[in-house]
Amino acid sequence: MKKKNIAGMIGAIMSVVVLSGCSNIQLNYDIDGNTVSEETKETAIEASTAEVEKEDAEATSKSSVEDEVANESEPEDVSVDVSNDISGYDSAEMMDGEALSEAELNQLQEYLNQPDNYGFTVSSYKTPDEIDMDWVFAYGAGIKNCDYSEEALNAYLEADDEFDSVEYDVIALAGDDVRSLIEAKTGIADYDVSTIDGYTYVEEYDILFSQVSDYYDKDLICYEGVKNDNLIQIVYKVGSQDNRRRITLVDTKNSENPYTYCSNRELWEENAETTTEVHNLDTDETVTCAIVKIPKGYMIEVIKDNEVAASAEARIRKVDVTQYDDIKEIAISDVNGDEIGDMIVILSDGTDTIAVVCRGWENEWDGAGYVVGENAVTEWLSANVSDLTVENVVSYIKDHQEEFMSL
Repeated sequence: MKKKNIAGMIGAIMSVVVLSGCSNIQLNYDIDGNTVSEETKETAIEASTAEVEKEDAEATSKSSVEDEVANESEPEDVSVDVSNDISGYDSAEMMDGEALSEAELNQLQEYLNQPDNYGFTVSSYKTPDEIDMDWVFAYGAGIKNCDYSEEALNAYLEADDEFDSVEYDVIALAGDDVRSLIEAKTGIADYDVSTIDGYTYVEEYDILFSQVSDYYDKDLICYEGVKNDNLIQIVYKVGSQDNRRRITLVDTKNSENPYTYCSNRELWEENAETTTEVHNLDTDETVTCAIVKIPKGYMIEVIKDNEVAASAEARIRKVDVTQYDDIKEIAISDVNGDEIGDMIVILSDGTDTIAVVCRGWENEWDGAGYVVGENAVTEWLSANVSDLTVENVVSYIKDHQEEFMSL
């Protein structure tokens, strides 16, 4: 089983369905007694036995109705639906609510930096079902190693495709402990722990095994937050991630497990100068891109589901091109035949125009992105393409593959 390079990813950077089980709500009914119109005053002598029996019957009927309503008002379990409309995932703004105090923010910052919570804060998700559990359990999520036999360890080493012996610190998590933590933090019961990457699950012993050689320091900082009934939203930043995030929590009112995780939204708009639709010349699709000014040029962020799915630095390695401060065109096309889209950016300084080719890459550990452009490629295109447009650049590269690949 391939492993995500979690430590490397953290060093480099340092998605709503119904949420069931977030909290319970009891349905309360106000019961007004039956109103009986006042009758003409009768004398005590005229109060017959029949009238008394009528009043008794009315009291019995009223009691029966009250019992029926009371039974209906106490369901065994009614879950709150935390939908996208409530958590406001697609909005870049905070929900309406009471501002959190500095003391509350400090308490939440300490809470989110705990080993069992930190992994829920580093990636995006619209619903608990989308939480990347690979991050959550990257270093064990604070769960104490379970006792395991030599037979269980050997079964792990035999099944693992990376280690055939113990080379680093062993993490051994009981399946029940992992499932319990996930249910407590998300409301998801009976999670399939065998799907958690970075671990080898030994079903016979119900243990997840992994080996780690390093650890990361918690470095989450909270900036602001609001609360609205049992919902809490916090704006924070993790490590060297470029963009701040907004996480939505549900207050469970349970001191042992005070919060469950609802959604986590990357606030990519905060750093973007503008957004643009970029055309994929191969698929005829378009993707939304954010344009971010950086010290050595521009960062072009590909946005999917309000998350930066990949980014390209529109600059040339070891060459200062900051004078080219006008982006004329951006397009995506697979120009080197590896079936991964490359990004072509046409820059101008008002007089001269250059083309920067950022080759795309993908892997199962780090996701996807684009490498910084090479000066040799930019010079080659400037010398051979008189009209530097994305279509002309792509056409020329595809017609001169061998020469392009040698640069």
